[in-house]
Parts: sequence; C-alpha cells; structure tokens
Amino acid sequence: MPADSKTPSHGDDASHSKTLKSNPVHVAQLRQLVLESLEKCTPCDCILLSGGVDTSILAEAAHWSWRQKQQASGGDGSESAEASKPIRGAVTVLCTDQATDEFYAAQVSKRTGMVQEVVKITLENILEELEFCIKTLETFDPMELRNGIVIARGLSVAKSLGYNSVMTGDGADELFAGYSFLHNKTAEDLDQYSRKLVQNMRFSAKTLAAALGLTLYQPFLDPKLIEFSLGCSRDEKINTHHHSEDRAWQDRLQGDMIHGKFILREAFEDIAFAAWRRKEPIEVGSGTTVLPKEFARTMDPQELERDQERIFKERGIKIRDAEHLQYYRVFEKVFGTDETRYSEKLKRDGRDPCPGCGFNLSKPDQTFCVICGQWPARVLPSAVQL
Repeated sequence: MPADSKTPSHGDDASHSKTLKSNPVHVAQLRQLVLESLEKCTPCDCILLSGGVDTSILAEAAHWSWRQKQQASGGDGSESAEASKPIRGAVTVLCTDQATDEFYAAQVSKRTGMVQEVVKITLENILEELEFCIKTLETFDPMELRNGIVIARGLSVAKSLGYNSVMTGDGADELFAGYSFLHNKTAEDLDQYSRKLVQNMRFSAKTLAAALGLTLYQPFLDPKLIEFSLGCSRDEKINTHHHSEDRAWQDRLQGDMIHGKFILREAFEDIAFAAWRRKEPIEVGSGTTVLPKEFARTMDPQELERDQERIFKERGIKIRDAEHLQYYRVFEKVFGTDETRYSEKLKRDGRDPCPGCGFNLSKPDQTFCVICGQWPARVLPSAVQL
C-alpha cells in the first residue's frame, strides 16, 4: 500500500499480491473479469458516482485501463485522446451537508478527470421526484423510495446535461456480501443466501433509466462476474482488514475492521481511492436517512393517526409512520383507488397477500413486500430469508 495516503499510487500486481488474504489467483481473475466487463460498458457518458467502493472501483478501474492503453500506444494527452476517455462525467447526489459521499466522490472525480456534477437536494426537491419514482416503480415502500429518489434525481440530472448513457455500481453488494447483516452468517448459510439473492436481486436504476430513455450500464451484473462470485469462499467475501494510521485520511478508519466485498476491495486496492471505505447504504451516503425524521417533524401526530385509521378501514393497508403515509398519499394520487385499473404487479386478489397491504407478494419465496415494504411478509427458513 502507498506510504502517502493522500496520493495513492497505482502499484504493480507483484507488490500488490504480497498483502492479499484471498487466493492471489482468484484476485487476479476477479480483476480481469471486472476490466473485461468495463470494456463492454464503455465508452459511457457518465456514472452515478456515490464515492462508495463499487462506483469508485468502476470509475478508477476504467480510467486506469484507459491510461494503460494510451501509454502503450504513445498517447500524447491531446484533445482527441481526452475525448476517448471511458467515462466523461460523474453525477453525485447529496441530501444533507452530513452526507458522507461528498468527500470520496470529489476525490475520485479529481483522480480520474471526470467532470463532476454535485446535486444537493432539499426536502422540496425530493417531493418533486417522488411522484415519478412511485409511478415508475409502483411502490410506496420507504426503503425503496429513499434509494430510488437519489437514483432518479441523478439520472434526471444526467439527462439534463445531455448524457445518453449512465453507469451504476449495482450488484456488487449482492454478489460479494457487501451488506453488514451477512457478516455473522456461516459459510453454508452465506452460500445458500447468496444463491437465493442472485436469483431475486432487482435494481430500481434499470426501470428508472428506461423511463427516462437512458441507456444503463451495470458492469457488475455481467454473467461471468455473477458466476465467479458464487464460487468465492466466505473468507473471500467477508474478512478483516487492518487500517493503518498512514491511511487514516483516506480510509477514515483505523485498526482492524470486518468488511464485505473483501476480494473485490483487494483486487483494486492499488487503483481505487475508496477501496477500503466503510460500507454505507445509499441512503446514508446521500443523506436521505433524514427523511423519516423530517416527515415526522412536519406532520401533525393527530393527522397521522386519523389517516392511519381511515386507510386501514377503507383499504386494509397498514401505514407505519409519517414517512410511509406521505409515500402512500402520492401512490394513491398516482394510481387511484380503482384496483381494476391496476397493473399485474399491483394485484390484490387474495392469492398470496402481504399482511401489511394486501397486495400479492411477488414470488412464493419472497419474504419482503416490494409494494409497501413489510418485512417479514412471510416466514421461511432463516438461511434463505429475503
């Protein structure tokens, strides 16, 4: 690892491999697969750059590979060479000044030379984006919408800037156990859960981008990468990394820390500035975690109670809190109450109802309702809960 954390170098593979905990052959294979997938997905106009591990790796690896080719061909840094960059722009969406993505996204943009557009949104901006998200995604699930709002605003800004294609980091958490709730699973349970997750994973960016007429690239969802991830051991996905003091400015962590996506981080630690950043959900990095409190602060508790009772009496839907109510109101405004006009996804015919909203669960093994966000909506053996 570089001695100066403020100017990390792009080390060679030989020196890099000395620090690896994962099988060096597997690390090299993963690195090559990601680079090959990026080759298929570039040139791309811009990336939704959170500054997290996933998008940072994609952005920096794509530019690292491009620089290698430029050097091999004797590139001179001319305007034509610059125009051939794999990713030209980056859009970063922030909801509050406390959003943790800003620092890392700025560093990655600077290191790659991408033109960064930082979008700072307010509660009012969010409400403007909400109707589009709810109509497009057909949901009033708070978790989905907190994430979807950020993605929708990023995609909308990308389109307004004239970009036609956008890249996201979707899939890395699912493939390489990025979520912290997976860290306590046994090897057997993690393998079983990962295989189920791969079959059920879905990403709002695909639906939102299509609605906006944008081409979406998701390099981590390449079939070869999915297959590779299923062959990784638990230790290659979840392991302990020592954060040294000389990288404190860069990692913003010190000492031993458990990380998911371990082998992916190892594969690009010599390239990606945020390789050893702490995993944070999109709503934390962007700052939309403030929304539940903001909605609660701006809503009369008696109003909430009245509407909870009315909606349950009229439609049998359980509204959990002020944020949930706000989203449901928009859902009802968009779709109305005439269920005969609802899409197939929004059927409430009693075949397999969610106990929270009555809409049909999407699959026989689905335990999370994608319409209202109820969890658990069904009880399955613990190893395969989704």
